[in-house]
Amino acid sequence: MTTDVTIVGAGPAGSALAIELGRRGLRVVLYEKARFPRLKPCGEGLLPHGVAALQAIAGLPPAPRVRGLRFVAGAVSLEADFATGFGLVVRRDRFDTWLFARAARTPNVDARAATPYRSGHTRFLVGADGARSMFHRRMGASDPRPLRAGLSTHMIGIEGLGERVEIFFHDDGELYVAPTGGGEALVTALFDYRRFRRDGIAHLLASIPELRRRSRGAEHTTAVLAAAPLGRRVARIVDPEQGLLLVGDAAGSPDPITGEGMALALASIASAADAIESGNLGTYARRRRRSGRTADRLGRLLLHVSCNQRRAARALERKAGLIPELMAVATGERRLSLPTLVRAAL
Repeated sequence: MTTDVTIVGAGPAGSALAIELGRRGLRVVLYEKARFPRLKPCGEGLLPHGVAALQAIAGLPPAPRVRGLRFVAGAVSLEADFATGFGLVVRRDRFDTWLFARAARTPNVDARAATPYRSGHTRFLVGADGARSMFHRRMGASDPRPLRAGLSTHMIGIEGLGERVEIFFHDDGELYVAPTGGGEALVTALFDYRRFRRDGIAHLLASIPELRRRSRGAEHTTAVLAAAPLGRRVARIVDPEQGLLLVGDAAGSPDPITGEGMALALASIASAADAIESGNLGTYARRRRRSGRTADRLGRLLLHVSCNQRRAARALERKAGLIPELMAVATGERRLSLPTLVRAAL
């Protein structure tokens, strides 16, 4: 029997698409080469528009909700809440396992964990295998500039965790602290690739005064994982002749400074499913590229502001009024306009 859709990769995008297609009556085979649960280096934040998309597809997992962000640069700090909705902080080992289990229980979905992809007869082939997709050779992919690297881990014992994701700017990049439940925190560090250091998280916790005070006695609950380079640009995300389309990070990923990765992936699932159901892959390509361009422009703007702690502090002091506008762009509530770009850059 011919499979309607073969999906390679069961991260959030692959599993969510399998659920959506299975519910629409298409026969889906979902391949995942890894065993669940498995950790991945990730910022693990899901912005409100990603939460809304996930709710519509699969419901919501048990995970801490966050109301907004807290920005810190030296002695300057600023809190900003989401205009609507809430975000989630989802540990990838738990979240990916939870979503894959829902895909496996969905009618018409054959979910295969610990199984490398094997080519076979299928009407549509979906690459959902991440930022280093096996399909990038035929679709054309490149790394953005500047090159960036990231580290992530989880720790228990960091004091003062609240209802916001905290972003600490430092001269080499950013450090993120977010609650993952039970007093545990995700700690993620992003760096200019040229300044990357394996002990970067420990170094930053010790060098940022507020975090040095709050992390005394803190202990790791998971290993420190690394990813580099971050972000990915893909020349083509559909090949109608081959029935191939890319979703999630395989379709291109913005710099993690936007927090857009998983939200962008989940928010585009309905469009990908519509395209597969109708056979019109071009519509999905146009919509996904439009969303990706907005995230990419926002990422470049934020990198310009955050390139050193002093500049970030000045931006927080002088342009606090722009923060709600930029958050509305990040959460998909508005597009990034030229006036906003100019005001933020000057």
